[in-house]
Amino acid sequence: MFNSLPSARAWVAEEPNAGVVGFLTLRPEVCYIDHLFVARDWRLCGVGRGLLDVARQETGRPLSLDVDMQNVNARKAYEALGWKVGARTGSAKAEQIRLIGP
Repeated sequence: MFNSLPSARAWVAEEPNAGVVGFLTLRPEVCYIDHLFVARDWRLCGVGRGLLDVARQETGRPLSLDVDMQNVNARKAYEALGWKVGARTGSAKAEQIRLIGP
């Protein structure tokens, strides 16, 4: 039985001709996004923003997530949407940034 995220809610973004183009998993009790993925060809098309908006509506509170320090494109995308750095975690090799949503 698969239950690594037993309390998580999940949303999938699907395009009729392309299939699944993104997904998001959220732990609503702590307003934390475990996973957000958008297929490369669908980035900068509003898929991620839409998934984040749905998750925010679900909780009614600001969300948080962790992003790898080296993932500059993701960090820029979140910052453009109004996300702010909350903390830095991890080791020098695998440093992550905790972002807090608007």
